[in-house]
Amino acid sequence: MRLFDVCTRVVYNKGGEQKVKWFRIGIVKTTNAGKTYLRLFQQPETDFFVFDREAKHSDDNLPVIDLDKLGLDEYDTAS
Repeated sequence: MRLFDVCTRVVYNKGGEQKVKWFRIGIVKTTNAGKTYLRLFQQPETDFFVFDREAKHSDDNLPVIDLDKLGLDEYDTAS
């Protein structure tokens, strides 16, 4: 497994000198099985799944969720 830091930066001036402060806002995790996840610290209970656009999914081949198999009506989002 590999872990990567997700960061943002703030550029500011102190005493006439430009400085940069980095903030770690999350991580990207790549498993040994090749799956990649993003976790943002402001949403700690949520893993975001990262997909390679070119390899598996194109606009014509997106994953499909079959609502009938889940037992949900087509427009029933309250369940």
